[in-house]
Amino acid sequence: MIGNWFKLYLRHFWKNRFFSILNMLGLSMGITALILVLMYWKYEHSYNQWNPYKDRVFEVYNAGFDDGGLNPWMPAPMANQLDQLSDVIESYTFLWNFTKSKSITIGNRQDFVYNLADHQASYLDMFPFPAIYGTIKDYQDNKLDAIALERKQAERLFGVGVDPVGEEVILDGGKHVIVRLVYEVPGPTSNAPDAFVSYSGEQTIVDKINVWNDHNYNILIKLKQGILLSDVKTRIINTLYQPFLEAYAKHEGITEDEYRAKYMQEDRYVFFDLEHAYLNPKSEIYGSGEHTQKILTSMLVVAVLLLFLSILNTLNLTMVQYFKRAKEVGVRKVLGAEKGNLIVQFVFESVLTTVLSFVLALFLIELLLPYFNLLVDQTLVFYIGDFVFLFIGILISIIVLAAILPGLFVVSFNTLTVLKGNFVRSKSGVVVRSTLLVFQFVIAFFFLTIALFMNKQITYLINQNLGFKGDQIVNISYHLSGIQNNYEVFNDFKEDLLKIKGVEGVTAHSLRIGQEEGSSSTNRIGEVSLHSGNIIVDSDFINLMGIQLKGGRFFDPKLKSEGENKVLVNETFERAFDFKEGVIGKKIQWNGKYFEIIGVVRDFNMKGFTVNSTPQTYFMGNAASWFHYLLSTVSVKISRDDVQGTLVRIEDFWKDRVEPVYPMKYAFVNEQFADTYRKSVYQKTLFMVLMGVSVFTALLGLLAIVSFSIENRLKEVAIRKVMGAEGKSLIVNLSGKFIIYCTLGFCISVFPVYYAVQLWLEDFVYRIEVGVLPFILAFIILLFLSVLLVVWKSWLATRINVLTYINYE
Repeated sequence: MIGNWFKLYLRHFWKNRFFSILNMLGLSMGITALILVLMYWKYEHSYNQWNPYKDRVFEVYNAGFDDGGLNPWMPAPMANQLDQLSDVIESYTFLWNFTKSKSITIGNRQDFVYNLADHQASYLDMFPFPAIYGTIKDYQDNKLDAIALERKQAERLFGVGVDPVGEEVILDGGKHVIVRLVYEVPGPTSNAPDAFVSYSGEQTIVDKINVWNDHNYNILIKLKQGILLSDVKTRIINTLYQPFLEAYAKHEGITEDEYRAKYMQEDRYVFFDLEHAYLNPKSEIYGSGEHTQKILTSMLVVAVLLLFLSILNTLNLTMVQYFKRAKEVGVRKVLGAEKGNLIVQFVFESVLTTVLSFVLALFLIELLLPYFNLLVDQTLVFYIGDFVFLFIGILISIIVLAAILPGLFVVSFNTLTVLKGNFVRSKSGVVVRSTLLVFQFVIAFFFLTIALFMNKQITYLINQNLGFKGDQIVNISYHLSGIQNNYEVFNDFKEDLLKIKGVEGVTAHSLRIGQEEGSSSTNRIGEVSLHSGNIIVDSDFINLMGIQLKGGRFFDPKLKSEGENKVLVNETFERAFDFKEGVIGKKIQWNGKYFEIIGVVRDFNMKGFTVNSTPQTYFMGNAASWFHYLLSTVSVKISRDDVQGTLVRIEDFWKDRVEPVYPMKYAFVNEQFADTYRKSVYQKTLFMVLMGVSVFTALLGLLAIVSFSIENRLKEVAIRKVMGAEGKSLIVNLSGKFIIYCTLGFCISVFPVYYAVQLWLEDFVYRIEVGVLPFILAFIILLFLSVLLVVWKSWLATRINVLTYINYE
């Protein structure tokens, strides 16, 4: 029996091989899209899941701000407050959450250690990385002269299979440390360093244990086993806030209880657990960004829709094939075949089609995975065992939707009706086919319209006025070896760098494109205070970058000392204070010093299109003794002539005059800024691909149903031609209802598209309006393709030999 079913399957497959192959191709593309997205989904949700303490470790944030924002930065004296909670908090750690490369000396050999972090040793209480050599306890016991290396970094420095524990390493600056631990990161981890030390972090906490105005640390706490945050949260908040409560109440001249009742909010501090931090849009310490979860969800919804469209297309094609086989079913029922036996046969055929589609999907996954990895910037690896249950679920869905339901539908009809040949044109058959076709149009319109909106938004972003000019400007990472003053060194080599052939301008600053400022402070004008970012610049900054002033002036290069008491602010800063006469000439109180505002810089976009402009203050590098540490970039404008030659000359100068140890790393400003919206471009690319697949699949379903419908009206066409009907009128008669189905699908899709586009555009500060043009364009495109397809099939129908169908009857 099975052998006979298999022969029938091959016979019908070959008879309708065009549609059968396209059906498998459409289904395999839907499966491929879902599996690729699920691989990415699974990877992104796996961050920190290896950590046995993930549900006991919490990030700590300041809350209670008027704008509802959170601040992860804390002062060192918070350690004193956390020590009072030792009965519920097992451990805590202060983080300087940045990493860098550092020159090292091992014996007589010089090398580099990459991605080096400076954390307290208690960091290993939060992230207990498995030890390959040495122990965590040994590292923590010797934290003031220890370095820990990730396994691959240790192998690079000391060799594969070599135990380096006990080896001495001299860090840039002369600090001697001993390798105490070689660890391995067992899985995706938020901000996992390749090496870390603790001597500086530990000492800084001690040195600043009474300094309350230096908010430079992130704090993690680890609760004791069995302690629930909900049970101790209020106590932790009150303990952390107590010093501020005392100071603020005293300043107000009221009691602590009165101040608490008047000002203190219930959630003065907010805690995020490590288990969910990576995809938490509010997590700034270990989160992946405020839009990652939305992007993941959007991708999953899109992939599920595409798979649903593929299954729907399979259902359409299956229904068409079953309708064509209705007489076969009728004859077999007359010969004694039972309904159950017929249904099992249909299931058998659907299983074969699905299995073949799975096999094709496996080839597509292997083929497309490298390109998908480029889009999501990951190195995902496909393991078929991870998706066994998904395969089973899809198989069951296809069996139910594309085999059992159509099979029950076909075998349920009266045998005599089927044998007379009226079934395919019955009201029930037409309604089912038409409904499925409308749903296909809805999904196709959904993809096509959103893709058009995405294309319009990305084009709008690319053409935005950024407020600065990055053409021909190269940003050089400014990292000096040893203990040097970045500001003084820059002023020493600046004029010589300008003399290089092809160099048209030079400046230094602390801006990092696409990132937050490295420093921020609370400023005060009179009794009004405002938190703003500190941007360190030199006197040529705005001229080289093409940034405009709204009013006032910039720093005068001839007045070297004015950086000590002068400052500029941006437009957002000025708007926040809203003085009628403006802010120029006002005095800012900053870190106990007063600075006069001499100018207002127009807002410009360095962080990307998803971030609003924030208040900024612009200082010279000599405004504070520690500002030179923030100077992280030297920007050089080069001539368009001999760009490569100019870069070579700059590199030679950099090595000989500026920094002989660290190699020069540079990038063009326009390329760096393009990285800020690269994810959006990737989303657009991904959606354009999915749009193409969805429209192809919808048109495939349309082609199948149109072909079937027209083939079953060939006798009618023949009679009409005999009666004198013209080809034009026949084409209109055959194609009219399909245009109605297309229009209906478009109308149903409008609201879901509008909602989805609004949701996507929320991520952009600079965004287009949701106008009607993309809707109209999507309708025209799909309608044109549908009409073209239907008219083509209708035109072929009008070319038939009339005698063939008249004689047949």
